[in-house]
Amino acid sequence: MPYTPTAWNPGIAPGISAANLNNLETQHTQAINDILTVSETEVFSGTPPAAWTDLDISAVVGTNVALVLLKVGRGANDPGEVVFRKDGDTDDFFYSGSLAGHGVASADMLTNGIHTAYMVATSGLGVIEWKASNAVAGITVDVIAFVIGA
Repeated sequence: MPYTPTAWNPGIAPGISAANLNNLETQHTQAINDILTVSETEVFSGTPPAAWTDLDISAVVGTNVALVLLKVGRGANDPGEVVFRKDGDTDDFFYSGSLAGHGVASADMLTNGIHTAYMVATSGLGVIEWKASNAVAGITVDVIAFVIGA
């Protein structure tokens, strides 16, 4: 629900009625709910790709530009470094070596059973790209939450 400003009537004393205050609080709550969607939806389970590959998460985020918080789970096999980027991006957020860099879209998943959080933007179609240094079974990707872009 879009925010509806309360009309100001300069002919009366300043203040706000209880009804208008309640309306503003309701709109504020609705605005927060419109901005952030908490999902906890699995979008992938299996073997991650070893080369940059599209991961279509539009079933969860829609066909929108969105900022997405992901949770990646590791099974018994080590995928090494798992990285994400916006679909169509050509920057390589990947370095497989002892000095691998880490950030919000890249992490080395060394421990069995670990879950790691990532943040990545989608394309306007709700698609991201990803890869892992080791294409091994047992990897899950969940959308924890997302914010739709303007």
